[in-house]
Amino acid sequence: MPEKAPSRVDVLSAPTLRYYANGSYYVKIDCAHCRVKRFYEPVDLLQLCGNISVRQIAKQFRCELCNRKDYLAADLISPPSKELVGMTIRRLVQIQIIRKPVWKDVKL
Repeated sequence: MPEKAPSRVDVLSAPTLRYYANGSYYVKIDCAHCRVKRFYEPVDLLQLCGNISVRQIAKQFRCELCNRKDYLAADLISPPSKELVGMTIRRLVQIQIIRKPVWKDVKL
């Protein structure tokens, strides 16, 4: 049985990323400090952050320009096909895990 398309009321409540991973929705994350907007596919964010609410995504990110977290806001959009032409979407290529050692000096 195919999943029904989310209604306008469902979009506003934004259950989880898995619910919107059908290809017609995008997550917009914008920084109010440096006025940057980025668009992501829910499938990529689902792989990166897990099945969380759209409202919780902004807490998982940091702005690449100003390096701040407190000015980020995430929203779910479904742009008409006319606006999709020329729209830049960020796609997840790979996830790199950075291992950074933390040292502590101890006197013997």
